[in-house]
Amino acid sequence: MFQEQDNLSTMPLAPDDLDLLRTFLEAWCDEHSVDVTDEAAADVASALIAWYQSDASDRTLLKPEPSKPLPASPRIQLLLQQLKQTRGIK
Repeated sequence: MFQEQDNLSTMPLAPDDLDLLRTFLEAWCDEHSVDVTDEAAADVASALIAWYQSDASDRTLLKPEPSKPLPASPRIQLLLQQLKQTRGIK
């Protein structure tokens, strides 16, 4: 089974990170005709998580970008402006 280095500093995973990694694992399992509960899949999952946690730049390369920009919400803009005013941010 994959052994993670003890001195490897890792970054926490968010739920969307786990969803993304699960998608990659399932694709690997399909490609190699391996059940997701198989020990080989567990080894791949461990290696995938360790790799993903080791470098933040890898995360941004894997995550799909929105197909179109999200619309600016007037309510959010107002809240951000109020937050900046209370913190003295220009």
